[in-house]
Amino acid sequence: MRIVCHAQALQGVGHWVRMQTIARGLAERHEVHLVDGGRPVPRPAAAREPRPIRLPALARGEGGLRAVAPDAPAGAVLAARAAGLADAVGRIRPDAVLIDHWPFGKWELEPEIDGMIAAARRAAPGARIVCSLRDLVPQTRHEAVPPDAWAGRVCALLRTRCDAVVVHADPAFVRLDEYFPALATVALPVRYTGFVVPPAAPPPPAARPYAVLSCGGGARSGAFLRAAIEAFRSLHARGVLGRTELRVFPGAWGPPDEPAALRAAAAGAPVHVEGFSPEFPRWLAGAVLSIGRAGYNTAAQLLRARVRAVVVPDAGMSDQGPRARRLAARGLATVVEGDPPRADDLAAAIRAALAGPAPRHALDLDGVAATRALLEGPWRSTATSASRSTRP
Repeated sequence: MRIVCHAQALQGVGHWVRMQTIARGLAERHEVHLVDGGRPVPRPAAAREPRPIRLPALARGEGGLRAVAPDAPAGAVLAARAAGLADAVGRIRPDAVLIDHWPFGKWELEPEIDGMIAAARRAAPGARIVCSLRDLVPQTRHEAVPPDAWAGRVCALLRTRCDAVVVHADPAFVRLDEYFPALATVALPVRYTGFVVPPAAPPPPAARPYAVLSCGGGARSGAFLRAAIEAFRSLHARGVLGRTELRVFPGAWGPPDEPAALRAAAAGAPVHVEGFSPEFPRWLAGAVLSIGRAGYNTAAQLLRARVRAVVVPDAGMSDQGPRARRLAARGLATVVEGDPPRADDLAAAIRAALAGPAPRHALDLDGVAATRALLEGPWRSTATSASRSTRP
């Protein structure tokens, strides 16, 4: 099969990282092309890499989309991306196109997505257009319309542009129709794959026990990281944490001076600021505790590592609060609200998490293999073992 995977990192890195993980799994058996149109995201190498479709880079600023290249008008970049992507897809002639998050969001990218879909259908009339969703996709502040109008437009685009929907979650954790009841009006196959998360990684050697503190790909988490460092310092000074160290992993696109500011905040405590690292899953695998946000990739990595966790949802991300509360309801994390949170609240949560049992669950984490099986199989049948269907 020839498969095109479209995802775009506009603020954090989560959407693109999830799609790259899927694309790498698909590339083990198929010819896979991955759209790359954002700022560089450090990632560990894989045995089989998808072929990149490189587009001029975009990011999201306070006033909307902006070009990453200096002095490049966003409108011109959008037009160049749409033309380049349509041309590439026409040459590839894909059997399937997997589109992250759209049409539930990323409406700013609709010209290039519409052009990509049209090019795929012209070049390969049997091409299947698949909407690829994380576990939770509530309306965000970037879709500035009333909720009914948002749901109506999402449904209209699903009906006219897409052939199927895949949800990268276990339906025992969350179902799409729980928070998007309008789904009942859309006659498309909907399948659940389980969570998308890379295979377990061996932890690095460490002389002392350690906790990890991270904000995933977030760029607005400096105050949260400093509050967590303060909480760790206070607990360490009181002898609560024994010999445990703290390893800090800031976001990919935070301010350039942030690592230095975090080191200053940690002075005199056993705190090591590592910087954003593609090796974070390895560090997480060996940690006694994780303190972090509640993004999809962070949550999936916590489920894989089964490590005690304190999660502080980013108030600016509409999916993180509901996800954090679902984790807490299953005994898989201790939640602290506040953006930034109070250091005292974090300290209490750290003590509670360390005193509690190790997380246990049976949630499906085989989302990459299930996605591949679904693309390879008959969509309108429920016979495939990888299918978790919401409808016959």
